[in-house]
This record gives sequence, structure tokens and C-alpha cells, in this order.
Amino acid sequence: MQAEEEAGNLAALPQRARLRLLVSLVLTSVGLQLINAALVKSASATPAPSLLVAGGLLMAVLVLSFVRFFIWNGIYKRYPISLAYPLSAIFFPAVVAIAWAMGEPIGFPQVCGATLVMVGVIRFITPESTRNDDPHFPVID
Repeated sequence: MQAEEEAGNLAALPQRARLRLLVSLVLTSVGLQLINAALVKSASATPAPSLLVAGGLLMAVLVLSFVRFFIWNGIYKRYPISLAYPLSAIFFPAVVAIAWAMGEPIGFPQVCGATLVMVGVIRFITPESTRNDDPHFPVID
């Protein structure tokens, strides 16, 4: 009952607001996934972490993954999977940026690939119709 009510409230939002909400949720999930990757990378770089440190990192990764599960569950309840899941491709350019920030060498092919992915994502989420009463991004009722 509550999910139906939330979907109804979401359907009442303008198209741009629904899109912003979807992109925000996906970016939150991708951000958590990047934090997980950074935690695992730092754990692997540590020569011999203590059991407490290793357990803490494992717990952090599990908690963040659990939160991501609930975020995606909420997304899939309110948006079609054919719209929501392709937005997760934002992860790939973000990985290139994180790798560069961690001092890994990034070449021209990685930058071109990340740019191509972002262009595709932007093109994918850009509505073809400019009419406000013709929602390009449906909400599942």
C-alpha cells in the first residue's frame, strides 16, 4: 500500500523532477560502489592488516553494499529497468576518475571511452519530447 502511494506521489512530480530523482539515486549508488572499490583497493595495498582492520573494512563494504541493494530496490519499484539500469553506466567514467585520483596511469583510450560512455548516458536520458504532458520517464504505478 505504501509503495503504491509513493509511486503515485512520484507520478505527480514533473518529468524533470522524476529524472533528477532517478539520476540522484543512481549517483548515490554509484558513489557507494566507488567507496567500496576504494576500500578494497586500500585493503589490498596494506601489507598485513590486523584482523580488526580487515574486519572493519569488510563490514564497511558489506554495509555499503546492503545500502546499495535498497537504493536499487527503490529505483526498480518506481522506474522501468530499461531506463534505470543503463544509467548505472555512469560508474565507468567515475572509475577512470577515481583511478586517476589514486595515481594510476590513465591514457587517451580510457579518457575517450569514458567520454563516449558519458555522451551515451546523456543522450539516453535526454527526452526526445519537450512536451510536459508527455512523460518520457514513466513511473511504475
